[in-house]
Amino acid sequence: MPTTSSFGPRRLLSFAALSAALLAAGCDFDILNQNAPTDDELTSNPSRLVLSRTATGIFSNNYTNVGGDIQFYTIYGREGYNLLGNDPRETGEMISGPQDPGGRAGDLWLAKYQAIRTINTYIQALSSTTNLTAAENAAALGFAQTMKAFMFLRLTVRSGALGLPIDVDQPIDAPPAPFVSQQRAYEYVVALLDSAKTNLQAGGSTFPFPIAPGFQSFNTPNLFLQFNRALKARAEVFRATFVACGAPCWTSAQTALGESFLTTAGLPGNLSLGAYWGYSASAGEPANPITENLTAVRYYVHPSLAALVQNQAGGAPDARWSAKIRTVAVRDLNGVSSTIKPVMFNSTADPSVADLGADIAMFKNEELLLLRAEVNLGLGNKAAAIADIDLVRVNSGGLAATTLTPASTDDEFITEILYNRLMSLLWEQGVRWIDARRYGRLASLPIDRVGDNVFPSMLVPAGECDARALPTPCTPPLTP
Repeated sequence: MPTTSSFGPRRLLSFAALSAALLAAGCDFDILNQNAPTDDELTSNPSRLVLSRTATGIFSNNYTNVGGDIQFYTIYGREGYNLLGNDPRETGEMISGPQDPGGRAGDLWLAKYQAIRTINTYIQALSSTTNLTAAENAAALGFAQTMKAFMFLRLTVRSGALGLPIDVDQPIDAPPAPFVSQQRAYEYVVALLDSAKTNLQAGGSTFPFPIAPGFQSFNTPNLFLQFNRALKARAEVFRATFVACGAPCWTSAQTALGESFLTTAGLPGNLSLGAYWGYSASAGEPANPITENLTAVRYYVHPSLAALVQNQAGGAPDARWSAKIRTVAVRDLNGVSSTIKPVMFNSTADPSVADLGADIAMFKNEELLLLRAEVNLGLGNKAAAIADIDLVRVNSGGLAATTLTPASTDDEFITEILYNRLMSLLWEQGVRWIDARRYGRLASLPIDRVGDNVFPSMLVPAGECDARALPTPCTPPLTP
């Protein structure tokens, strides 16, 4: 059997996908899968090869729900629509309701916890191996803790005030883990990222496994720490705004930003510096889940965004908007319509053509600059916030400097920051929904039809309610 290093980086992901999925499922099959580490291999002094394969599986599982997160959050936040028409829930349940915990509202959950289970098993394996040096073990542990925190951060954003279980590293026959508040969840994510920082700092100069596509800028423990710190900054800003933890969170976010890959050098080119989900058009490899030909009728930008677009000095629209959308014939489905298609993941040579190999940013410098603007506002440094806003407005949007002044209200600052986040991160994270929730602006999102609703979170999945003998939909009690 070839060693893991015999495969290219994109091939590594598909090679490990089945292995990681079986490991996450925790099933006991009599048939030996030659590509999947067995429980004994992972708990009885696992080899470098077995550990490397499992780390590759963690990278592979990081692709979990990327397309679903983007699609669902854009629909919930009226950033976009799916108008293909093959599933009535996309123009029904998701924007009108009632939400169904056994349907779309209960989605984007299980696969992330399966990914976390894989990471927990890998962490246990690291504690039982003698086949890595102390530095390599620390590097691998810091990597695993960072990716685990990333999964929990995504779950926390998904579920909001309903909370989620975090104490899930338990035997499969243990009672269901209790739900904790989103405040506790953010605290857990931040603490996990800080533990990862300590391990990455002790991690030497290399990882004991190949790095995945999209992480090329973070291919050593020291560089990966910059990605870790970026995640901490995002988590702290979300904690400051979702649960109002105040100055301590803003200050912690400021420190994390200073340790991240944030840079003001080399703009505008370095706005795109960051970590990406690296996709491929090759058969058997993960393909971009959002890209489609301009003639397709699945994905559309919500028409309300067009009225928000600011103009450059000469009258042309914000350059981010012009680059990311194309106008097409009207598509109307069940009373929902649009004439705007997203093309930010299409071919750069011909935006009318899909590009299955187009990467999607999980974190880029452009977002870091806007997070720093939020942090500066939160700490009362409005002049510094203006400078960060202008770095993005001018270099990414081609816009003139903002008209904000230190005398402008906090609300005016927030409106400008959220506008730039929307234009800079359009169809990458579903930020219109996330940000409207963070700043109490859900009521400002458009209602297209009588009876439609804007929901504050996705529901607890029906399976979690059943496991706790609760009727669905349920709101499990939160432990202190």
